[in-house]
Amino acid sequence: MNGNLLRQSLRLGLSILITCAIAEHFDRIAFAWYPLLAVTFVIDDQDENSLRAARGRILGTIAGGLITFLVHTIMSGWIGILVSLLITIPLLRRLGWSNGLSTAVVVTVMFLSIDAYTKLDWAYVFNRSLDTLVGILVALIVGRLLWPKNRMTRLQAVDAQLHALLHARVKAHSLALQGQAAAPTPIEPALITRLVLEMQSIIAVEQSLGPRHLRRLNQRRWRQCLSLWRCQQVRWMLVERLIERLHKDDGAGAHELSALGRYLGAQPRSQARLNLDADEAGLSLAQRIALEEQVTRFGRLLNSQQRLDQARGL
Repeated sequence: MNGNLLRQSLRLGLSILITCAIAEHFDRIAFAWYPLLAVTFVIDDQDENSLRAARGRILGTIAGGLITFLVHTIMSGWIGILVSLLITIPLLRRLGWSNGLSTAVVVTVMFLSIDAYTKLDWAYVFNRSLDTLVGILVALIVGRLLWPKNRMTRLQAVDAQLHALLHARVKAHSLALQGQAAAPTPIEPALITRLVLEMQSIIAVEQSLGPRHLRRLNQRRWRQCLSLWRCQQVRWMLVERLIERLHKDDGAGAHELSALGRYLGAQPRSQARLNLDADEAGLSLAQRIALEEQVTRFGRLLNSQQRLDQARGL
């Protein structure tokens, strides 16, 4: 079972349970549907999405309620719903409240579809907004107390995981090419892609949260780190495929190419271009050119990554 899905389900279930208890305890909440709907809109896997959904839910409820109240005084039925939506949707987009669009539409239809909707007044709109606020607060509090997200810690963990995997593969290939160990198993590109995409997603979220979060990213140079990992990912996979092809062509399962192995395992790493003997290990001209070009670029990216880590104090 997916652990993240289980945690999310527990947070949602507990939020609904607390909201129902509050609605039953306080008589002023006449319709439990509103706070429960708020909970389902606001609870999200990412804390920043919960805050954004909460804001959108509040703005959508208020805008949908007020516009519906004004429209229903002159129109009724489905025509009133249509006119309310024609006013609400462009207005929210104009004000930059697009997150509240879905909520505003639901509220508009619900307000004009209730029994005796002509009794809709300011007090009704105000009370329903308060009901919604109850659900929002419960969802936010539960989300903060149960498994809160720490994006920066996760970002560091992803970066460390990529570093560990990269250096382990480089060391394994270096030993295998020098005949000191067996060739490593083929790499899984999906794992590397997933980690890089997760890093990209976390950084994008942090950038969207304002100057303080952006300053934190800049201090640790996370955007430069992501750009380097993107470049490194492509070159890494090319080198993996070239070396894997060497092992396949060799039949014995471990193709020895000492010069290449020493180049990969060198510490400190050389900035010089890799030069392979044309007759070494029976390499074809195409293989030798491809290995020299791609491994040299790969090594230079490793050097750049090492310098960036030093600048970041890692």
